[in-house]
Amino acid sequence: MRGLGRKDVRKTHLLDRTLVDKDSDLINGLGVLDEANSFIGLARVFAKNNDVKECLERIQRAMFIAGLEFVSDRKMDESEYREILKMIKEFEMKVRKPDGFILLEGNESSAFLSIARTVVRRAEREAIKLQKKGKVSLTLIEWLNKLSYLLYIMSLKELDSYDYIEL
Repeated sequence: MRGLGRKDVRKTHLLDRTLVDKDSDLINGLGVLDEANSFIGLARVFAKNNDVKECLERIQRAMFIAGLEFVSDRKMDESEYREILKMIKEFEMKVRKPDGFILLEGNESSAFLSIARTVVRRAEREAIKLQKKGKVSLTLIEWLNKLSYLLYIMSLKELDSYDYIEL
């Protein structure tokens, strides 16, 4: 059957047209990053706060730059890392951080942000594996780490109020 012009669907191309297995660490990491970006987009659609919406759109654009590390020689620039630190600082001034555990899923927007945060954390773990193999930069890992924190702060911003969980 393969002689009928079918290609091997178990492989995909990187940007340089190199064929890799779809279950490779690189493609798995890229897939998790894409999943995170999808949840960030969903959170953006439901966000109530305009600052959150605008920031999420900027993050989505930066996610494409992050994804290039998985499929090309392009590395995330330090300026992207500085930009996410700037966003964190801006949101930290706008929210009251809890002193204990809270449920972040108080409405649709904060729930989607919470999911996005956990998927970004999984992407960070995948990137760490790849960084140990010299495939992605430490800057990307640092950026993903800060992104998960930023999504947490945005979740707080999207909550109308929150109650502490007694342990």
